[in-house]
Amino acid sequence: MKYIYTLIILFTSTSIFAQQQFLNSDFENWTHYPANTPYTPYDQVNDWASGNELLNLAPGVQPPTEKTTDAQSGTYAVKLTSRTAFGQLAAGNLYLGFFKLNIMNPVSSAKFGVPYTDKPSGFKVYYKYSPVNGDSCSIAIYLFKWNSASNSRDTVGIGYFQTNQTVNNYTLLSVPVTYNSEAAPDSATMTFSSSAGGKELKGQAGSTLFIDNLSLDFTTLSTTSPLANTGASLFPNPAKDIIQINNAPFISGTVFFYNNQGALVSTKVWNGASSSAIRVSDLAPGYYTCKIVSEDQKSFSTKLVVAQ
Repeated sequence: MKYIYTLIILFTSTSIFAQQQFLNSDFENWTHYPANTPYTPYDQVNDWASGNELLNLAPGVQPPTEKTTDAQSGTYAVKLTSRTAFGQLAAGNLYLGFFKLNIMNPVSSAKFGVPYTDKPSGFKVYYKYSPVNGDSCSIAIYLFKWNSASNSRDTVGIGYFQTNQTVNNYTLLSVPVTYNSEAAPDSATMTFSSSAGGKELKGQAGSTLFIDNLSLDFTTLSTTSPLANTGASLFPNPAKDIIQINNAPFISGTVFFYNNQGALVSTKVWNGASSSAIRVSDLAPGYYTCKIVSEDQKSFSTKLVVAQ
């Protein structure tokens, strides 16, 4: 049964209850936009935006953002496919905001953000991905606060995921939000792209991302504890190609790899029920700190050495 999210609004113009979910987060409701030949008709997810309107300038191009019945549950999900139009990449994309076509500068047509005042601890979404030639997809949430002094938006929180791994079956992704301010946000956006470099017109045509059943998490993320304290470990360590989480005290989770400088260099999904392997052959040799966030938002840390 689909998740149903209701935005509960007080009978005032400004006050909103806590734990707001984004509208139509199960992607069940769509609007069809017909088009005259040679242009292509397309479907648009209600309450969300995409670049599909650009099809009105690109005869014969298949929509990068499509409605699909290949859903994790319910009737519909979103299929994002990177395509080529006028010799340039058009990544499949979906985001919270609106699209206003700028013919002179099409990239600037996307306007990101909707009013939002809560502080989720993270988000969860089911996804699967088929990259082409090492391409990567991206899924992210950004929370903003208007700065009247600078007349611009400050980013108060980010949750970001990017992967070049093939994921053949719908997998639950759990990504925490990192806040750099105590301020409450006044707006937010979620972004999904079949090619992470799509904004810069970079990526590979044919890369395909499916998404379904998005939810914001308001569970307080537990204090990070050593993975070894649970009796679990990464094996082998040092590693070259593939590692496993032995004796994991959780069914699935997201693994974040940080280098010696503390920079996040890779994010991978682990699901012990379907595949116990995590491929690390794409990581440069060196020492890494691994932070693992489980499906119930518990946080663990450990070290990993990637060998030559």
